[in-house]
Amino acid sequence: MASIGELNDFGVVDLIDLLARRKRSGRLAIKVAGQEVVLFFDSGSLYHVTSDDLTLRLGRMLISLGIIATPQLLEALHLQAESEPKQPLGAILLERGWITEADLTRCLEDQSIEILSRAMTDANGMFVFDVGVSAAQPPGTKPLDALALLQHARERCDALVKLREQLPSPATPLFLAASALADRSLADGLSAPEAMVVGLLRGGPKSLAELTSHLALDELSLGVAVVTLVVGGAIVTATSSAPAAGRRATT
Repeated sequence: MASIGELNDFGVVDLIDLLARRKRSGRLAIKVAGQEVVLFFDSGSLYHVTSDDLTLRLGRMLISLGIIATPQLLEALHLQAESEPKQPLGAILLERGWITEADLTRCLEDQSIEILSRAMTDANGMFVFDVGVSAAQPPGTKPLDALALLQHARERCDALVKLREQLPSPATPLFLAASALADRSLADGLSAPEAMVVGLLRGGPKSLAELTSHLALDELSLGVAVVTLVVGGAIVTATSSAPAAGRRATT
């Protein structure tokens, strides 16, 4: 039996809160802002959260958290494509010893929070709840506390609102400052997201929108990295302040 409704009548937060408190089991599909988010409940506990947004896939989240490197992800995806029956990506990474169960749990929780925070920011959309529909639980994972995840997602939404006020517009070109271009050891003192941004900008200026499309980083991690680099003087936004090498890269 399926229940169908619109989010402007019943919001994402209300839906999840209701299903958790009533200890319902089933599949909740939410279509909002051009993406589909699917949550599986078992007696009110969340055990699987997915999104069709490629930036929120498990592999990309593991890279953005600095747990695995891109070559490891590519090899794991190759092994997954050749496996029969198809193995979950998390299971392959665990078998190879590239992640621990604690790493996987941490990533899945962060992935779920990011997915929920994005779904919560738009009131226009629809939902379908199918009672009793289940999914295979990823190996090495534990049930997620739906209400705790909602609280974390709310906090992330609030942080994103404040962060967006500090960020340049999505189309504004971002350049590495001359001092940053000359300092090849700069990345040694940076966080993983900051180092990824600097590495990409060494090839020439990029807008925030371009950084988003090129890097396996969630909006909050990328935004914090950009703001930190701007405040620290490693990134400049005005073309008049950009290094000559950066200006030539745009031609």
